Amino acid sequence: MFKRLLLAGLLSGLVSGLALSAVQYLQVIPIIQEAERYEVAATIHQEHGNDEGWSPQDGWERISFTVAANVSMAVGFGLLLVGAYSLRQCISPMQGLIWGVAGFSVFFIAPSLGLPPELPGTESGSLIARQSWWLLTVSCSACGLALLVFAGKPWLKLTGFALLIVPHGVGSPHSGQYIGLAPESLATQFLVATALANGVFWLVLGSVTAWIFCRLTIKHG
Repeated sequence: MFKRLLLAGLLSGLVSGLALSAVQYLQVIPIIQEAERYEVAATIHQEHGNDEGWSPQDGWERISFTVAANVSMAVGFGLLLVGAYSLRQCISPMQGLIWGVAGFSVFFIAPSLGLPPELPGTESGSLIARQSWWLLTVSCSACGLALLVFAGKPWLKLTGFALLIVPHGVGSPHSGQYIGLAPESLATQFLVATALANGVFWLVLGSVTAWIFCRLTIKHG
């Protein structure tokens, strides 16, 4: 059973990670490169530029690191999904799509309401504060959504709804105002492109993971 779960997570992570990388290459990376031009120009005009350390070069080096990071992340999420799927005998790709929508809602939509994806050169504030709020939002969103869908008692569903609201009631560390080197219109394009890429990723991950897991389950009984 463990080998089936691991294989399903690895294969689905590879497929969805490549799909995410393809959409990012077409939609997201060009916007990041444009924003980096503004960042570089601002650095050049400073009297003493700061050394920001190593970063991958444009071209195959950047693509390779992006693909490796995406596939690694996708495998981790794939393993989480097959762990959830294993609680049932089998799950259809259509049901997997629903799980993908749930993952997209928990890991992208909910955090983006308070911490939208940011371009290079954007003033972000405290990293620890942003990470803490992101973790709080994802945890509350996952638990809240699970209670709303699976809990049978009304008071548990009400608790789930309350959990969805908690992080946004606390408030994110984002100021709500865009402060960055690139034009705000470019930041809006980046948000849309990132949402599209993540949406494709989660839909592919949910459905492919379900299909592979079900096939392996039927094959091995």
